[in-house]
Amino acid sequence: MDGPLFLSSTSGLEVSPIALAVLVVALAAVQSLFGVGLLVFGTPSLLLLGLPFETVLVLLLPCSIVVSALQIATSGGLKLDPFRRRFLAFTAPALLVATVVALRWGSPDGIRALVGAMLLLTAAIRLIRPAHQAFGRVVRGHPGPPLVVLGLLHGASNLGGGILSVIVGATFPEKTQARRQIAFCYGIMASLQLTVVLLTASPPIDPLLMTVLPFLAGATFLLVGQRLFVRTGQRAFDFGLTGMITAFGLLLLAT
Repeated sequence: MDGPLFLSSTSGLEVSPIALAVLVVALAAVQSLFGVGLLVFGTPSLLLLGLPFETVLVLLLPCSIVVSALQIATSGGLKLDPFRRRFLAFTAPALLVATVVALRWGSPDGIRALVGAMLLLTAAIRLIRPAHQAFGRVVRGHPGPPLVVLGLLHGASNLGGGILSVIVGATFPEKTQARRQIAFCYGIMASLQLTVVLLTASPPIDPLLMTVLPFLAGATFLLVGQRLFVRTGQRAFDFGLTGMITAFGLLLLAT
């Protein structure tokens, strides 16, 4: 059943546009709630199906950018506060370098293992209170090194969203403030990565697919995601994000 919208994978499976659409809608709802989701959970899902890393990026990044842009537009805009300035100074350059390296020299198995390990590390930091407190002290006292590490890890694995949530949470514990900052950082990271992918790699691009998937992501935020965020309490917000990160990390390493 080869067709222009079916994507061949290294596992021999064919990923249909319907499956991609369902995944994007589900994870756009998750990202609408937590600020992260399309990359944190979409990347391991598509890697498990055997899609190449550059194909995963070109499918998910536009969708993530649309949701992040809508979150920014509905929560205060692009004002550059001190946290955002530090993010641009430390994270953006590291992200660009790591993305280029991953696209040129990263192996599928190596990237998959790195992604799984990153998810479990993020979950451990969120679950273990002393580790979370220690990491928070580092972020508040010396934000530069954690932000550089964030850029390197996200560029290499597309999975910096979990660590980003921990970094932001150490400074902005309230969910509305946290999601506002996460959306800004996530949107910038996704835009930089997409630029690198389009300039340095040759992923398969179908114009219809690349139009429909971001549209579905944006529609999900506007119709479902924002309402879900308003109705979710702080405790459910924290436990939900940690639980999903842990489950995907275990699944990815197990396979």
